[in-house]
Amino acid sequence: MAPRKPRPEHIAVRMYQVGFGDCFLLSVRYPKPLADGRAERHVLIDFGSTHSPLSHKVDMADIAEQIADDCGGRLDVMVVTHRHKDHLSGFANDEAAATVDSLRPGLIVRPWTETPDLHADAAAPVGAASRRLLTGLSEGHAFAGQLAAAIGDKGGGLRDRVRKLADEQLKNAEAIARLDMWAEQADSEYLHAGMASKMEDVVPGMSVEVLGPPTVEQHPDVVNARARNPEYWMLYQGFVASGLPNATLDPDDHDPDGGADPELAGATEEEAFAAGTATLERDIPAGPARWLATRLRNQQVHSLKRIVRSLDDALNNTSLILALTIGHKRLLFPGDGQIENWRYTLDRLPKDKALGKRLRSVDLYKVGHHGSRNATPRSLLDLWGDDHRPASLLSTRTDAHGDSEATAVPRATLVSALKERTDFHSTEGLAKGATVVLETDVAAGERFSRV
Repeated sequence: MAPRKPRPEHIAVRMYQVGFGDCFLLSVRYPKPLADGRAERHVLIDFGSTHSPLSHKVDMADIAEQIADDCGGRLDVMVVTHRHKDHLSGFANDEAAATVDSLRPGLIVRPWTETPDLHADAAAPVGAASRRLLTGLSEGHAFAGQLAAAIGDKGGGLRDRVRKLADEQLKNAEAIARLDMWAEQADSEYLHAGMASKMEDVVPGMSVEVLGPPTVEQHPDVVNARARNPEYWMLYQGFVASGLPNATLDPDDHDPDGGADPELAGATEEEAFAAGTATLERDIPAGPARWLATRLRNQQVHSLKRIVRSLDDALNNTSLILALTIGHKRLLFPGDGQIENWRYTLDRLPKDKALGKRLRSVDLYKVGHHGSRNATPRSLLDLWGDDHRPASLLSTRTDAHGDSEATAVPRATLVSALKERTDFHSTEGLAKGATVVLETDVAAGERFSRV
């Protein structure tokens, strides 16, 4: 008779206050020590921030020290859902990285788009369309780097906003290099929708369902990020040819009076000039020429911003979406997966009744993309209500992104719906060093409760 597999008895999920970013620690406890003498397994999911909390400056080295205490000096799995800085920038911090290194992470988990040399490997399990996406992402990173360098660190206002957005889309080379090092020292995997995960071997009693990201062959629409206006590609055709999203205009994102981005409203002519326009409109006589110069100015800045935003959307749609089952408890960690990533799963629901049942019975939901408008599908939220209220965890910072209700993160209407249909917990207002901790007994029928 085969030996009985260890059964978890307790789950704790910690959400650390990192401002605008994600950093979660999943801890699973067993009634008896496992083969290595430890009675726990710990999974770190993301480790990054781009905007500190409003109340204080975040130090990822301090966060790393807290994680080290909470995991008892050992990390079994590190999941990096995707390449954005707000999910991995902490690994570029020398002190934080030294602490993580001391935790001897055993398995590094990343999406399929991070597979080394995948775009050049003809034997890789993806097709030409997926390779074109990877090439487009690579060229998009290069463009973002060139744009950030061209704008520089001087100035403020519009110039600074465009530079910061471009900077957030860079390759994060130092953090990636350290992840690659840990992967070589221990083990690694690069997941796409439907794959089995080694996490099940590392954390006994946990099953892993990889809902996303799909490859382009699995779901071609994953490259078609909505809320993108196609006219800016006319200025930069190379990105379209390389495979970055070229999608339709979302009515919510359209300005019939010249296409100006809501986040750029109120910029002075000097700010616009500093961001790259050819001349100040005040130097042009009033009349048709000045009218045309104004439209060209708006279009130029608008196009640069939209190109970088398109890369942002493309990276979010490479995010891991993981559904974890531990005993009778189900946990959903979708990273920053947007609707095109989610669509691969949602389109299966009418025929796959078992999948629908699993999503309806989720006990804990990590709110996607810090509460943005396009990362928590309405059809997912509609599965929950009075008869089943999962806990929800939102790691975010108000005012970090968006200048209006239409562009704000977190989206107020989503937060209201989450408060209505889930037991809602957010990092907003948490003091320095504070952590949201939710716990539950695996066999118990109770919901996750805050401690």
